[in-house]
Amino acid sequence: PEPRYSSGSEAETLVYRLLCWDPNITVGNDDDESREAELNDNDAAKQPYASDIIYGLSGEPRGSILLETILHCCPDSFHDILCKIGGFYDEATMKEYVSHGVSNFVVQTLLVSARDKNQISKLVKCLCGIVEDGSILNAKHRNLDKTANDDDEDPSSHGKNQRMGIIWRALEMCASKGSAQDQEQLIHALMRGYASTAASRDSNDDKEGSRRKKRSKAKGLSVEDCIPLLLGLTPSKTDDLQEYSSADRLTIDAAGARALYHIFHFTQRLRSEWVNGFVKLYCQSDLVKIANDGLASRCIMDALLEGPAKSTSSRLLLPKLSGRLSFLAAERVGHHVVLKLFKALPSIEDQATMSAELSQSLNRLGSNAMGRTVMTSCVVKEYLEGEATWKEALSKMKEKDNWLKEIMGEDEEAEDGGKGKKRKRKKVKSKDEMKHEDIQSKKKTKKKMEVEQCHNFLT
Repeated sequence: PEPRYSSGSEAETLVYRLLCWDPNITVGNDDDESREAELNDNDAAKQPYASDIIYGLSGEPRGSILLETILHCCPDSFHDILCKIGGFYDEATMKEYVSHGVSNFVVQTLLVSARDKNQISKLVKCLCGIVEDGSILNAKHRNLDKTANDDDEDPSSHGKNQRMGIIWRALEMCASKGSAQDQEQLIHALMRGYASTAASRDSNDDKEGSRRKKRSKAKGLSVEDCIPLLLGLTPSKTDDLQEYSSADRLTIDAAGARALYHIFHFTQRLRSEWVNGFVKLYCQSDLVKIANDGLASRCIMDALLEGPAKSTSSRLLLPKLSGRLSFLAAERVGHHVVLKLFKALPSIEDQATMSAELSQSLNRLGSNAMGRTVMTSCVVKEYLEGEATWKEALSKMKEKDNWLKEIMGEDEEAEDGGKGKKRKRKKVKSKDEMKHEDIQSKKKTKKKMEVEQCHNFLT
């Protein structure tokens, strides 16, 4: 967590002087904890100089860094007031911030440093209208079969102000601290925004087509249509991997990949359609390329195989990647996906299927360090020795992983997206405590024997 200055400190006095803030003027009711501090529309008039200075600092390169530092370090109550005075809760003013080349980074810092759900709801409500018009969305997409040098997209077909950093920061905020309602509003605004960009690119003036476009814009594009636009990757039509080499570099939109990462961490009701849509949309060749790319595997595959939807995702990915697991297992990036896929599989039958497939390529796996690591972690050699040996090795590996998780204090996330309870580590008892417990146990045993002897004597 970021260090924060306390109220009444010299740092607070410095911030007041930098922003020309009058501390004698009370903005809102911050001292009343029984209700929320609702700020009036004339609060900006109470701090007339501060609002102009915040607006000016946000558009200046060095001043924006200063303002970002204040947003990170200020107390929660002042952070909310600063957003109100600076106009970050007003959609028109927020749109000016977002469209500016410098102040959009201040907005990203504001989204990262949002403090509570009430503040997040205000920001999401303000951003939804900006996202829905599609002006900040990067609608560029590339075919997976093309390289970066073959990209011949028309730049005039894309938005002039592409601020995908705002999108993935907003999704990150909702995934980490927002409510399910905020997540749903933002994700639907994103789908309607892509529908707006698709409608603006279409030059068909047919009346029936216009009505169809209006309905599509109101509802938004489907998940299968949004994912290629978000990642900048058009699904391939064939599963031909003969031309694919591990040296080929996959070009995707980094901000879009980060946005999809956070969507996969939404609540189960919202993320399930995106998880199923992603796996269904891309064929085996596309998934292999994504798994073997550094950025794509880190943002997409890790979110699927280590996130809250790992049980569902692993079951969907296993048949899709079947037949290419040995290829990925011998690659520098791809072998990490193979390891995470094996750990994420919920049933022992699926793990046995994966070990059986890998056991057919021992020569390839043993040719480099990555393959040998997969052989050890996926208990491939033990599978060839027999079912009993394989199950015993698998149970020992799981016990070791659970032991490491208990030491590190990690907790398993539930499939429904809720935060699981942390496991309580057992307190290590001292010798005196163990001796005392031993004495108490002997006393209880002796007393129990006396009661039984008395009962026998009476009967």
